Amino acid sequence: MYRDGKMIGDGLPINMVLNHGALGDVICSLPAIIAGRKADPFSIIRVWGPSWQHELLDHLLKPYGEFEIRNFEDFPKTKAERAERNLGHTALNQMPFNTHTRNRVHMVDYAFGCLLDSRPENMLERSYPTKAPLGPRRFDEPYVVFPVGSTSENKLFRASVMAPVIDWVDSQGYVPVLVGTKTSHTKADAGGVLTPITIIDEVDKLPDITRSKCVDLREATTLLELRDILGGAEAVVGVDGGTLHLAGTTDVNIIYAMGATIPQHRFIARNGDPSHKIRYVGPRDTSCGGCQSNWRMSRQDFRFCAYGDNLCMSNLHPDDFVAGLQELGL
Repeated sequence: MYRDGKMIGDGLPINMVLNHGALGDVICSLPAIIAGRKADPFSIIRVWGPSWQHELLDHLLKPYGEFEIRNFEDFPKTKAERAERNLGHTALNQMPFNTHTRNRVHMVDYAFGCLLDSRPENMLERSYPTKAPLGPRRFDEPYVVFPVGSTSENKLFRASVMAPVIDWVDSQGYVPVLVGTKTSHTKADAGGVLTPITIIDEVDKLPDITRSKCVDLREATTLLELRDILGGAEAVVGVDGGTLHLAGTTDVNIIYAMGATIPQHRFIARNGDPSHKIRYVGPRDTSCGGCQSNWRMSRQDFRFCAYGDNLCMSNLHPDDFVAGLQELGL
């Protein structure tokens, strides 16, 4: 894109707006933002993210170049306002009507399409940013982290599945650590009002003897502290959600379970390798497993089970989690 050594461009800032601000979607948008910086080393790139993620965004992006982190809440919502303020070019990490697009496309590829109008060229461009350093280690003894919260029933780590895995981890000499929160900072439209999404978990359904083995850090960390805890663990074990994607910004072992999707559309690539220190777990004996990835129509809202029973979560098997941990060296 050069002639006579001059770059094509108008010198205006580039605004990359994380309109889809859930933590997992934001992490999946970072490879595209980094690729944009690499392709254009001179323009001002402003990343407009949720205020509660600013510290994390700045930390994760800093090793990859210069970025201005701005409050998404302050971004002008209309073209007229943006033109009046002469903000420059704008790209959002979300399409207005995107159900079918998001179902069968990896979220990193989706972000590339939305933010850069392109596709990643290889697996290295799809990789999560892992260069940001970790802070001090929180525990002296070896431990395994269990993200327990979910925004929907079809991503819920059920107590019946989780308890045997926690017991096995404890039997191998690792401290089980629970992380999560009860209320998401992400908001959704509820009757015309933006309302924080409620996060559910089944920690209260764990047997008392199992719970007594755990260190409970729910509601007890910032995002950066959570990343440090994830990165210092022997492994992170959970069901598809933002915390697993955050773990993907470190080099930790990951057991990544999913029910409505399949690894082809939700893998975590690090250093150009979607199998790097990770094992994927799916439900056993569930003909509808991977429904979101296999569905070719756009009318289903996959936040909700089409059958109403979320069988894929019940049919995750503890032995598959344990086998994955053993394969990773635990």
